[in-house]
Amino acid sequence: MNRNRQSNRDSSVQADVETLFSKHGQTVAALARSMLERIPGDRITRVHEYAARLDASAGTVQAGLNYLMSVGAVRLEARGRLGTYVVAIEYPLLWSLAMRRPLVGALPLIYSRRLAGLATGLRTQFDRLPIDLELRFIRGSGQRVQMLMAQQCDWALLSRHAALLSPGVDVVAELGDETYMAHHVLLLHDASGSGIHDGMRIGIDPSSSDHAFIVRAICRGRSVEFVEIDYAKGLHLVMNGVIDGTVWSCEDVPDTVRDLTVIPLSMDEYPELAALGVATLVVDKGNRAVASVLRAAVNATELREIQQEVLDRRRPPAY
Repeated sequence: MNRNRQSNRDSSVQADVETLFSKHGQTVAALARSMLERIPGDRITRVHEYAARLDASAGTVQAGLNYLMSVGAVRLEARGRLGTYVVAIEYPLLWSLAMRRPLVGALPLIYSRRLAGLATGLRTQFDRLPIDLELRFIRGSGQRVQMLMAQQCDWALLSRHAALLSPGVDVVAELGDETYMAHHVLLLHDASGSGIHDGMRIGIDPSSSDHAFIVRAICRGRSVEFVEIDYAKGLHLVMNGVIDGTVWSCEDVPDTVRDLTVIPLSMDEYPELAALGVATLVVDKGNRAVASVLRAAVNATELREIQQEVLDRRRPPAY
């Protein structure tokens, strides 16, 4: 998708730091990385301790702290013998100064307008900040978690259900009901079908813990043949009779489709659907730095509003 957008990076700050390849520049980056782990109210490490740790002079460390304060990345307050405390932190700016690379997020493949709205909201919110955002679109929650564990991305978007099945992650934010998916339906190739019965070939995407879970739930007690599919191709496979049925999103079934049976799945019958509908932002367990950046950058209420605008076609997807 075309990403014609105006980056809001503070170019003067970035240009300044990029030229600091001296000991001072290295110290600024190291101090910024340390501050990413802090929260307001924390006491910071003493200057002489930083100096020993960074193999720098106390003057260089103090100059680095002064630089971070001068650009607005952090506000510190000296309290005499009690030490120096953090008063305020601008995490996105700190990330740019500390890491000097984009923040990388792993999202699902954009197979629905609902996910397109979520990606648009995330892009909109990050574009206001002095930080670059790189989005990678990866099929399957398991693959996204693996990327996170391998440090190939900094955060990932999962359903709440998938997040609960991933012990190695911390949930930073839950974005609300029906932000990830809504209105699940059972699609059947037989236009007069009434549900799952023995002998059917049912499409299941094993790369998606969500899809595998709900498909197995609706087939419980039936003798069916599970056929591995790519979720995004499910509708096409059902329409062409390659499989007899699968679970899909009602929103993604075109109005022109007439020759299929579409059976809504209710939360009364399948309460598990609620956890599948909630989008969550996760980081690898204990990653306080990225968690802090996400909390500072993402406003869940506005994100849902932007997603709804995309769903209502009042805003074009842009991510």
